Amino acid sequence: MTYPEFAGSEASAPVIGVPGYWHESDAILGRLATAVPDSYLRALLKAEGIPLIIPVVQPRRVLETLFGMIDGLLLIGGPDLDPVHFHQSPAPGLRRVTPARDVVELQVTRWALDAGLPILAICRGVQVLNVAAGGTLWQDIATQIPKAAKHDYHPNFPEDYRAHTIKALPGSRLASILGEENIEVNSLHHQALDRVGQGLYATAFAPDGIIEAVEGVGADWVVGVQWHPEWLIESDHRMHALFETFRNVCADRSRPAMQSAS
Repeated sequence: MTYPEFAGSEASAPVIGVPGYWHESDAILGRLATAVPDSYLRALLKAEGIPLIIPVVQPRRVLETLFGMIDGLLLIGGPDLDPVHFHQSPAPGLRRVTPARDVVELQVTRWALDAGLPILAICRGVQVLNVAAGGTLWQDIATQIPKAAKHDYHPNFPEDYRAHTIKALPGSRLASILGEENIEVNSLHHQALDRVGQGLYATAFAPDGIIEAVEGVGADWVVGVQWHPEWLIESDHRMHALFETFRNVCADRSRPAMQSAS
């Protein structure tokens, strides 16, 4: 498999931090590997951003060093967040959690929010973003919101299956990037945002009222979406535009200084 070629200079391309996760397999020597799905890397490279995978490491100084290397943060999809991080007990329908990954992602997200670093958050990523900002989640849409539509179309449908529409708020960054307010998206999640965190506001909704996107309040570029645009970039120029806009705002910023993070 080949990756997209850069049309410009790699030397001027922004470095985008992508927190990875532990992948366990008998086919791997030692069984554990740090992984990021290829679809996210391809989306960043197509937009001419350079991905830097952040491993699930606990020493703070190592994370600080990695954070100091990046111009933006991409938060990706994955398993459920442990509800302990938003002060709840496990509810029926909660699935597998990954405590070590939670700790790393929540830490770098809080640093990024404090430093005003551009953030693009996808699926689990928008849930991490919301919890890092003090928000809460619905742990399982089907059991906690009985009137909601189906949102978990994986693995019985292709990753790029357009499951439902979303409506973006007029005047939002998202509506401006996508060029229209009503679009069809894929849907691979069973959790959703409940109370929106401090400094964020909801900017897109599914027909059943489920929050499908949030943005940062103010000048900092923070956009989180509940669907998976990385699976749609080849068929939908609007999804490529989302990654390209993120890449451009990252390129316009200098890298964060750790003394400003907390």
